[in-house]
Amino acid sequence: MKKHRTKWYLAIAATLLGGCYEDSWAPETLRDGPAMETTKVTPAMLEQGRRSYVTYCSGCHGLNGDGNGPSAHFMDPKPRDFRVGIIKFAQVEGGKRPRDADYLKVISRGLKGTAMPSFRLLPLDERKAIVAYIRTFPDEAIQKKPPGELVAIPRDPFRKKPEKGVRLGERVYHGFASCQSCHPAYVARNKIVEHMASFDNKFSKFRPNLYHSEAKPSKWGGPITPPDFLYNAIKTGNDKEDIVRVVAAGVSGTAMPTWAATLTPKQLWGLAYYVEHIAKMRNSPAGDALRDELAHQPEFVPPK
Repeated sequence: MKKHRTKWYLAIAATLLGGCYEDSWAPETLRDGPAMETTKVTPAMLEQGRRSYVTYCSGCHGLNGDGNGPSAHFMDPKPRDFRVGIIKFAQVEGGKRPRDADYLKVISRGLKGTAMPSFRLLPLDERKAIVAYIRTFPDEAIQKKPPGELVAIPRDPFRKKPEKGVRLGERVYHGFASCQSCHPAYVARNKIVEHMASFDNKFSKFRPNLYHSEAKPSKWGGPITPPDFLYNAIKTGNDKEDIVRVVAAGVSGTAMPTWAATLTPKQLWGLAYYVEHIAKMRNSPAGDALRDELAHQPEFVPPK
């Protein structure tokens, strides 16, 4: 049965995944990924990917790519189930089929604060082969879908005045994008109402536990808790250049939507500057002081 399954993988994947990678992987290409995938996947490449996957990946993601390897029982969040055909961090619109560059980026860089390490020390050809093999786990209908289009990232407008980006990001975070509906709020309640009014948004009520993360359903069956930027590592990196990509593309399979079409370039980058600003206070006296200030804020009086 296993031999039959492997042969089926090789035949299907060699057909569907033809044209998988670019031959040139300069630093900026590895960061942003190729627009088109051009290198043909061969049975030999898939077999190399299978062996490497079993060695390095199956302990967490399972031999069948179902996210249920022997170590998965001890992990939170759980490893990805590759059969679903999406991954959380891809620079395509949320829910769309990732590009091979998206898989390769996660394999190469790892995810901070999780059990997913960087495999950058593996030869590039071996990492490519692992991606090709991972592509065989979803069913044929998912494999036939084209990858999502690359979400374009606008140029940073706040390089010379980063403080303006932070101020705008605070307003967008609390007043327009309502990031505090999943992530914690980081300003007082009356300030949130003020930020909402600046976008002509009316206040109704606050959710319970406003200053803590709220677990949300996911495509993988279990809830996923968004990071609290004062306490949790940002999995893709703390730099605003990494953060803006996540904000723009969203986090596939979760409640985090794609914001690229909704926010202006300034608003996108403002959010990135603000989240970076909060993340820099993580596990610091400044972060503790902010938490204490929010915990002892004056009683909130709802606006009339």
